[in-house]
Amino acid sequence: MNFISPKNVALLVAAGLLASTGTAVAADTATPAPSASAKAHTPNPAVATYRAGHKAADDAMRAAHTTAKTALDTAIAAATTPEAKKAAHETFKAAMTAARATHTAAIAALGAKPTPPVKAAK
Repeated sequence: MNFISPKNVALLVAAGLLASTGTAVAADTATPAPSASAKAHTPNPAVATYRAGHKAADDAMRAAHTTAKTALDTAIAAATTPEAKKAAHETFKAAMTAARATHTAAIAALGAKPTPPVKAAK
């Protein structure tokens, strides 16, 4: 096999064209400057804490759903009777009810949603 074949030369030329075109496009593209409002924005710690707590509650709910769904799928695959399948579904429903109750309690424990600071009048 000859390394310098017309096929290899064509591939090298195509690769070179693609590489040079990508750099030319990247060189012509300007990076946008961050806006002044983005620089001046300082997050409210109360809002950040509330959002973090809410995200943690949501993540826990998703994890509980994933675990319950996996258990349901495993139980359905192993079930040999309609009663066993029904029991698997009832167990899934109970797990989801518990997960929703835990999620609701976690959100309630966060308290009222904090209000952002009032902007000073000009």
